[in-house]
Amino acid sequence: MSSRLRTVGPKMPVRELQHLFVSHNFNAFPVVDDSGALLGIVTKLDLLRIFRHDRARLRPSLAELWAKHVEDIMRRSVVTLEPRDPVTKAIDRMLASRLRSLPVVERHAGKTLLVGIVSRGDVLKSLRFENEKAD
Repeated sequence: MSSRLRTVGPKMPVRELQHLFVSHNFNAFPVVDDSGALLGIVTKLDLLRIFRHDRARLRPSLAELWAKHVEDIMRRSVVTLEPRDPVTKAIDRMLASRLRSLPVVERHAGKTLLVGIVSRGDVLKSLRFENEKAD
């Protein structure tokens, strides 16, 4: 699990989000509020989706699309893990959801607080470590 996270807020403009995707080369960013509670996740595909041709808009305004905010395009239903979940649970959830990374959360006082993120690479490293322990 990576605990050094780069998160975004729901009011971040889509243009700024695009710059983050380019500069960090991440596939997704967790969306959190000021207290660190997980609100959703936004992926590169979510961003690309707003630029897709829409029959309702014959000529979409680029300025209108760039004016959107993360909260307009993020996924609110998030597949998560908890810190003590076994690596097999991460594998199962990644395979079922086809997601590249999963937020790790702890539940406190009715809030779902983001504490880390597990990537496919983290899972593979964990398997290598387990294999080395077995030798």
